[in-house]
Amino acid sequence: MYDKTKFSMLNIDDFFSSDQYQTIEDFSYADVQGIGKGGYPILFFYILDRVEALSIEEVTDNAFLIDKANQILSYLGFDFKIGHPFELTDEFNHNYRFKDSFIKDQIRYYYDFEGMLIVLGITWEGILDSFEMVNNKTIINNRLEFFTT
Repeated sequence: MYDKTKFSMLNIDDFFSSDQYQTIEDFSYADVQGIGKGGYPILFFYILDRVEALSIEEVTDNAFLIDKANQILSYLGFDFKIGHPFELTDEFNHNYRFKDSFIKDQIRYYYDFEGMLIVLGITWEGILDSFEMVNNKTIINNRLEFFTT
């Protein structure tokens, strides 16, 4: 089961060697400045050496990235996997706060999970396609602003 302390200890170097990702020192995530590490499909966002957001998307066409994404989800204690059918759980069912379908062939569900934002992107076929986890309150508010205005 998910362990909240694992997110605060999340480190890209536990999953990728330094030659497998790039570091962008002046990176903006939902209008918050910090450091981005990774690439477009898997991104770790840091403020003052602390991970504040994790974004995983568009990895399902690459076996290496699917494996890395699922290693990260497993490390965090989640039972679901990218590229696999998503099954409702006690924590992630119809209790989402918001949902959207801005991305083609995907519905994203926004959950308030232990004070964090988790966004699950699920295809029309029921496959988990993307995952986002945010701890920073400003980023959470910026991400949800569209739904609250």
